[in-house]
Amino acid sequence: MERQARRAQVLRHAKRLFARKGYHRTNIADIIAQARIARGTFYLYFQNKRDIFAELLEQALGELRSRIRRLKIGPGEPDPVEQLRSNLKRVLTFVLAERELTDILLNHSTGFDRDLDARIHDFYERVTDQIQRSLDLGIEMNLVRECDTRPVAYCILGGVKEIVGQLSRDQRRDVGALAEEVLDFGLRGVARPELLEAAGLGAATPAQDQIFYGPKID
Repeated sequence: MERQARRAQVLRHAKRLFARKGYHRTNIADIIAQARIARGTFYLYFQNKRDIFAELLEQALGELRSRIRRLKIGPGEPDPVEQLRSNLKRVLTFVLAERELTDILLNHSTGFDRDLDARIHDFYERVTDQIQRSLDLGIEMNLVRECDTRPVAYCILGGVKEIVGQLSRDQRRDVGALAEEVLDFGLRGVARPELLEAAGLGAATPAQDQIFYGPKID
């Protein structure tokens, strides 16, 4: 237990330093000083700061997975849109609370370390894979319209990244209201129903509207 606590301590201080100074300007000596451990103790847990960064990325993926739950359709189950709303609230609560991790992921400077750049790219590709699988399952469950799910997954990820980046420092933001706006955009877009009808696209029905996060990501 003490070993796990010490490892978690190193990760916690490293995350704060990465967020404040940036990954490239943070060195192992900084982490050791903040964590108040000996250099030898550091190397009991990690080979280098890349290992710490990789661990932080895995933790983030795990936290996201745990907050997105599979939709349940059937008698006695909550409305699918309400389930999507709950998923969104849990995800937004996490990313807005983890401001240090959010800063690292959104403000990482590329071009200095190819291996690190590849890790960040891989992280976002894995998130995109998960969103795409959710959309594919949603199509099978007749909750999501037929579409090319890869570019749609990128659109969802890009939108969430941008809104989180813009609002991550806004302590006053109401997560429920934010989730409502994101969900409404995901379900309906920005066009008025009459505009869709004039364009021959028709107004979306509640059943056709269900196109945001979809079922649980694995």
